[in-house]
Formats: sequence, C-alpha cells, structure tokens
Amino acid sequence: MTTGRRIALGFWLTVTVGLSALYVARPDLIEPARLVGVLRQSGPFVLLGYVVVSVVRPVTLIPSTVLIVVGTLLFPDRYWTVFAVSLGGVVASAALIYYFFDFLGLAELFERRHAARVRWLEEQLRLRGFWIVVGWSVFPAVPTDAICYVAGSLRMPIGKFLLGVTLGEIPVVAFYVTGGTWLFGS
Repeated sequence: MTTGRRIALGFWLTVTVGLSALYVARPDLIEPARLVGVLRQSGPFVLLGYVVVSVVRPVTLIPSTVLIVVGTLLFPDRYWTVFAVSLGGVVASAALIYYFFDFLGLAELFERRHAARVRWLEEQLRLRGFWIVVGWSVFPAVPTDAICYVAGSLRMPIGKFLLGVTLGEIPVVAFYVTGGTWLFGS
C-alpha cells in the first residue's frame, strides 16, 4: 500500500470514527430541522448546497433518509426536484464509495486474506450481482453503502452496479419524498 493510500485510509478512519462519536454524543447535529437551518444560510445557493451535501453524504455519514427529509422541508412544493436530487445523490455517493474502497487498497487486503471467499462473492456477483444490488438497495433497513464497498472491492462493472442501485432506490426515495412532502408540505 502506497503512502498516499495509507494517509487516505488514516484520514477516512479518523473522520469516520470522529463523526460517529460526535453523532452519538450530539444526535441533534443531524436532525433534519437543524440541517435545513444550516442549508438555508447559504441563501440563493440553498439548492446547490443540498445537491453537494447529498453527493458527499458518505463523507459526512448523514443517512440518506435524513437528507431526503431535509429536501422535503427545504422544497415542499418541488417534489420532482427533491426526488431527482435525492436519487442522484444516492447514486453519486454509491459511485464515490465504490471507487474509494478500491482506492484505499482495501480490495487488495481482502483479496490476500480471504481469497476463497472473494472468489465465491465474485462468482455470485457475476451470476446475480445486478439483482443482489437491486434487492439490497430496495431494502431500507440495510445501509446501501455496504453493498457499494463489496461491489467496488469485487470490481463489479460500474454501469451494472449503478443501474442496480438506481432501480433499487427509486421506490425507497419515492416513498420518503412522498411521505415527507405529505407530512411536512402545505
């Protein structure tokens, strides 16, 4: 592993552990109303801020569901905007996770330590990978980020992976945007 990768891995671990501890100590930091207040401070760039936060969500560790609710609070009369930004943010952040996991060299680590399991998972992804990703993404009780790490480490074709995430997330995002608009709109 190169020095750059080690630094990136150390930074990522530090940020992940630090933000996780912060959110446990101060869960109010990721409450939708608070995030709405922060984004509204950006004035005319509120939509741009919402898009950026939605895309870099894996770095901030804010659950995508929270950001969808934030979108419905920010733009209660713009269902399709919130839907498009939310779905686009989920798919873009999935791609970031997919590539970042490989960049960190974690795929190589798993390959060395668990070669037989990696081969089995690669075969499963080749045979049913698309449908595994769709199923995983459509089930809201499991974090989509986990399948992104696995698909990235096993080098599942990126187009197939992103299409699976998109199809799986459409009903979930539609449900949350519709529910949020219904609850918080008017």
